[in-house]
Amino acid sequence: MCKTECIGPKKEKQEDEKDTKPKRKRKKKITDVLAASAPKPGCPADLQKLFEDNFTDKRSVIEMEELKLPVCPKWAKLCKNHTEQKSVVMLIVCSSAHRVLDLIKQLTTFKGNAKVLKLFAKHIKVEEQIKLLQKGVTHVGVGTPGRIKALTEQDGLSLKALKYVVLDWNWRDQKLRRMPDIPEVDYTEERDCAECYTLRLDRANSIIDCACTVFFSLSEAFKGDVFMYYGLTNFHQNQRHYMVSRDDAQLVGRQYNLKNPSITCVPFDKYKNGTPIAPCGAIANSLFNDTLQLFYHSDKNTETPVPLLKTDISWFTDRTVKFQNPSPKDNLTAAFAGTARPFYWWKPAYQLSVEENNNGFVNEDLIVWMRQAAFPSFKKLYRQLNRTQEFNDGLPAGNYSVKISYSILSQALSWRNELSHQYVTKLH
Repeated sequence: MCKTECIGPKKEKQEDEKDTKPKRKRKKKITDVLAASAPKPGCPADLQKLFEDNFTDKRSVIEMEELKLPVCPKWAKLCKNHTEQKSVVMLIVCSSAHRVLDLIKQLTTFKGNAKVLKLFAKHIKVEEQIKLLQKGVTHVGVGTPGRIKALTEQDGLSLKALKYVVLDWNWRDQKLRRMPDIPEVDYTEERDCAECYTLRLDRANSIIDCACTVFFSLSEAFKGDVFMYYGLTNFHQNQRHYMVSRDDAQLVGRQYNLKNPSITCVPFDKYKNGTPIAPCGAIANSLFNDTLQLFYHSDKNTETPVPLLKTDISWFTDRTVKFQNPSPKDNLTAAFAGTARPFYWWKPAYQLSVEENNNGFVNEDLIVWMRQAAFPSFKKLYRQLNRTQEFNDGLPAGNYSVKISYSILSQALSWRNELSHQYVTKLH
């Protein structure tokens, strides 16, 4: 009896305490907002207004949740009946180009036989996307607000056949960071570099130094690790004869191949007097050899050199396994004795860098170049930011300039040059 009497009052007390405890307020979710608003028929003007109202400033979400709603119940029938060019049945609007690519991969099962087209600004010109839209029938367009708006304004994308608009509004970049536009500068014959371009029209001027400067600005800071790339257009590293024009045995430091280059390097294997070329082949001969120096201009109109790292820009397996210097490695002048530089180089391989661990065949600029690109327009990593002093957090917003030592190859091989910067967040 005592046990029953003792436990009873205790239980009532716990229940009273539970009743007086304040309840946590439930946060509003996306589905609540959608349920409170009735769907309305739209028109192209509504979509354009939507872009201007919601994508010109910073955006926020209410409460993140996995949104599961039925989408496009008559998708197969709509795709079958869709025959209009320059238009899409479904338009998916994303916050960044990276998200566009991610969503296109996820659409594989859903789209079936439908054609999907990516619509974003990174490395794809508006004119090229207009041609793709005119070429055939596209069912799904996945892109960023700025590019979609540009296509509609230039009549490259028609909204007449549009049935569904999906706004990917509940996705955010890692650590709430959004990807800013990557600044790109085509300096082939632009601005101050036009004089260098004209000078290089005559190959006899190849021994004359020529430098130029281009300017650009960052509207917002690039926080974190920043990488600097050079880009080439109309340069076919994927051409089959070019791809095999190298001697991997020579590049790994074998003494025999150093003095006896492979037949695959012909006609870039030896000089007329029989002196072997190191490194041999068309790939090494066409090495990108413009020199780029980055400067930051503060509010006080001072020019501050931006510290850049030349190392750790190539694949780890390339610089540790596929590329090695010949012996003796502590005296590269002696190691490369009896060989000559490639035809289009200004200096031999053992003078590519003043740093011993970045010289000769293990020079990382050479290693990066020797890994061929799959397409005629490509970008290769040139430098990465050395995060020290005022650049400890990345590149601050403001004005910048790049001083360029212009190369003969830029005109001799008929390619176009550009440089770009981007930042990434490393995940540990």
